[in-house]
Amino acid sequence: MLAMRFALMVRRFYCAWRTEIANCRWSKMLIAAFILVISAAAMIQFAVFTWRASLLRTVSEPLTNEADGALEPCLNLLSSSSFQEVLAVYRDVCPDLGTSSTSNLRGVSLYYALMRLLSRLGSSLIPATGAGWTQREMALCTQYATVRLSQRLERNVTLVNEARSYW
Repeated sequence: MLAMRFALMVRRFYCAWRTEIANCRWSKMLIAAFILVISAAAMIQFAVFTWRASLLRTVSEPLTNEADGALEPCLNLLSSSSFQEVLAVYRDVCPDLGTSSTSNLRGVSLYYALMRLLSRLGSSLIPATGAGWTQREMALCTQYATVRLSQRLERNVTLVNEARSYW
C-alpha cells in the first residue's frame, strides 16, 4: 500500500501531464527506435573504422623495390604528388577491364573528394587556422593510390616476365 502511494506521488509530481497508465505503448516504441538508431550508428562507425584501418595498412606497405632493374621505368610513374595525377596514371595504365578493376580506388576517390570539400569549407569558415587534418587525409589518399599503382605495376611486370619465359 505504501509503495502504491509512493508511485502515485512520484508520477503526479514528475509527470503531471501523463495519463495514469503505467506502460505507455509509445514510450516502448521510442526506446526501441532509440536502440535501433544507436545500433545503426555503431555499425556505420565500425564499418568506417575498418575501412580506414585497411587503408592505413595498405599505405604502410612499401613501394616497389627500387633496386629492381625491371621496375625502373615504372618509378617515374610513381613520382606524382597529386592524387588526381596518380588516379589518371592508374586509369591509363590499368584500364577498367571489369567491375573490380577500379573499385579499389572508387572509395578512396570519394573520400578524397569529401576531404577536399571539407578543406574548402573549413578554409572559408575559418581562414586563419587552415585545414591541417583534411590535408593529411588527402595526402593519405594520394599515398594509398600510389601504393596500389605500385602493386599493380609490380604484378604486371611479374606477369610479363612469366609470359616471356614461355617464348
